Amino acid sequence: MDPQLLEWCRRLLACRSVTSEGTRDIVQLCAYELLQPHHLEARVVPSQSEGPSQTNLICIVRGREHECAPLILNTHLDTVPPGDAASWTECPDGPFVPTFKGERIYGLGAADTKLDFVAKTLALIECGTPRRDVYLIGTFGEEHGLVGAKELAATGILPKGALAFIGEPSRLQIITAHKGLMVFELEIDFASYNEAQRSFPVYHLIFEGRSAHSSTPALGVNAIQLAVEALRDQRDLHVASINGGDVVNKVPALCKVTIGGELVRVPVGGTRVEPGQHRVTDFVPYDVFSLLSMFLDRLATFAKRAGRPEPDYAPPTLTFNPGVIRSNRQSISLEFEFRPPPSLPLDKIRDGVAEAVGLLSRSYPDQKINVTERRANPAFRSSLEGETAELAMAALAAANLPLEAGVKAGCTEAGVYANAGVSPVVFGPGPSTGVIHAPNEYNLVSEVEGAMRFYRELLRL
Repeated sequence: MDPQLLEWCRRLLACRSVTSEGTRDIVQLCAYELLQPHHLEARVVPSQSEGPSQTNLICIVRGREHECAPLILNTHLDTVPPGDAASWTECPDGPFVPTFKGERIYGLGAADTKLDFVAKTLALIECGTPRRDVYLIGTFGEEHGLVGAKELAATGILPKGALAFIGEPSRLQIITAHKGLMVFELEIDFASYNEAQRSFPVYHLIFEGRSAHSSTPALGVNAIQLAVEALRDQRDLHVASINGGDVVNKVPALCKVTIGGELVRVPVGGTRVEPGQHRVTDFVPYDVFSLLSMFLDRLATFAKRAGRPEPDYAPPTLTFNPGVIRSNRQSISLEFEFRPPPSLPLDKIRDGVAEAVGLLSRSYPDQKINVTERRANPAFRSSLEGETAELAMAALAAANLPLEAGVKAGCTEAGVYANAGVSPVVFGPGPSTGVIHAPNEYNLVSEVEGAMRFYRELLRL
């Protein structure tokens, strides 16, 4: 691997940019240490809505032929949380210390999507003056509603008619369509109970699953679903709290249930029990877990039956993932998401959720139940005969890469850019399925190098 490429792969992977923490540090690193020494001036643009720690990067390089459609090279710089650091067995010093093993580069963001940004940027540095005007963009908040791209689109800075290359792991395929994303939050308010009117020692009942990207939930094991199913009929357990998952777009690998009093046995699905260090006085009503189980079952059934299969996608139908659950003394909240293929109207999902809430309200009339739609990100579909895809295929050929195209089960910033009058495709190095949003995320040296060759050729065309 080229020494400069190796160095910047290491440096970007070592720079924390978890979505909730912000992208300011990595944007400043790229602007002032990667781009500026090569006389490429980047604008560091703090978010207008999310605070100064959330920052976009924009570097505009003027080309030789201004009559040509401009290029947008866009990559998000934020990552999902790493989860349990001990699960990163290929990174002995943790997910922010990259490990190189043969062909693989391990580290949080290796595939999704920091190394794509490295490949784009180094290709632009090498290029000198490109043929077309180039907008190099690094966004924040992609993993939480595409908010950085949405802010950029709202400013009008994106040139209409530009040809956009949205960085996501695609195994160097040109992606011309992807699913959408809808996120909801269920809130259940309740009156906690304490039959004995005294405090109890606690135990933590741990349910362990396996994380995966929420667009492919069958590749993971959902710890929240394990916990809710186990607690549904357990009236001999006094549940003080339940907390699981870290972000809605990951299959949750861990759910912790705090139990008050004596734990006679571990319910089916529970992995282990840990003693607590405090006492509790208030407990979640038994019916809440029956309610949650009914809700999850109803939505899972709806997801299996809604719409028609689109066999180009894997999986080919609507998917459902309950990603985060939290509780306090008076309420439980559950964040969940759906991934619809382009043919499925978002209103059909809204109707399915409303029907599930109606069922809960009829079955549990004494419970206060509310569902809020948190965000709806558009699906995306374009044509292989479009100008952007044709240019992408020409760049693949010039870079001696396979001429392959496909679709993606995940949701990307391409839908936002398309709605802003830009013509996007999705492209990037590395595997996606079974690798991203999971411990031991990795990219492949050959694909990062291949992406850099692709971007070099693209800047000449």
